[in-house]
Amino acid sequence: MTTAADPVRYHLARLVGGLSTPLRETVGGLVDRPGKLLRSRLLTACAGFGRADAGRVARLGAVVELVHLASLVHDDVIDRAAIRRGGPAAHRTAGPELAVLGGLACLAAAGTEAADLGEGVATAVSRTVAELAHGELLDVERGFDTGLSLPDYVDLVRRKTGVLFRLCCLLGAVESGVDSAVIAALAEFGVEWGIAFQVLDDCLDLETTGDDKPAGTDHLLGLFGAPTLAALRADATGELHRLLLTPSFSGGDLTRVRELVTARGGLRAARTLAGVHFGHAQTALARTPDGPARRALAAMLEASRS
Repeated sequence: MTTAADPVRYHLARLVGGLSTPLRETVGGLVDRPGKLLRSRLLTACAGFGRADAGRVARLGAVVELVHLASLVHDDVIDRAAIRRGGPAAHRTAGPELAVLGGLACLAAAGTEAADLGEGVATAVSRTVAELAHGELLDVERGFDTGLSLPDYVDLVRRKTGVLFRLCCLLGAVESGVDSAVIAALAEFGVEWGIAFQVLDDCLDLETTGDDKPAGTDHLLGLFGAPTLAALRADATGELHRLLLTPSFSGGDLTRVRELVTARGGLRAARTLAGVHFGHAQTALARTPDGPARRALAAMLEASRS
């Protein structure tokens, strides 16, 4: 049960509760299954560098979680994903039209709350949403692009995942009252962690099967993650290229793709890439004042590597 004793979930439920009934019901399942609230926890940890107002921090946490929720709803429509957070994706229960509208309503609610929290908050949130949309567009446009370079992929991930992590760090840091150098360091920390987080998630997508997403589902849609893109660079026989471009991609093909990506060193290369960006995040974090807040962020970063 969500109560005021659980402030981020309380405000998240409050904001979604203000939507019209059809839209509230469309996204309600994800609110009831809120996940780990990593982004609001990241914001809260960054706010710990100073004496931030706890009430404002909780509301800001709900804003970033609502933006994240909207991005998930829209992602699932575009990717035709069936499962999200252990339950059916919103478009599978309500249809794609209501799912799109539900995601837009969440963004509107987040924007309204952000504006109430201040012009700077509203500007940061709106710019982040614009970057997320651009990142999603790039993801759609690349389709079955087996020639996408890893640097281009990192730029895409920066726009899709890194910018939201950056927003969390930026909002928390500003609330804490730290100086501009620390704000910049935390913003950089967020971007780099976001990139590392997504690249590592690409690896997990190939390696594991869980409630959220069966292993390898991104290949069914031509959404090539870092391991596959790295493996394609070492695909001397062309077998991996041919499989990925097969119109009638089957479960057996998916199994073979996973084998080839591993054999071609794709997972190893992707984990190395993730490690590079985890290292960049640690370097940025080292430019912040030592103390409980920095140690909390370091612990969160380390936990996400496993």
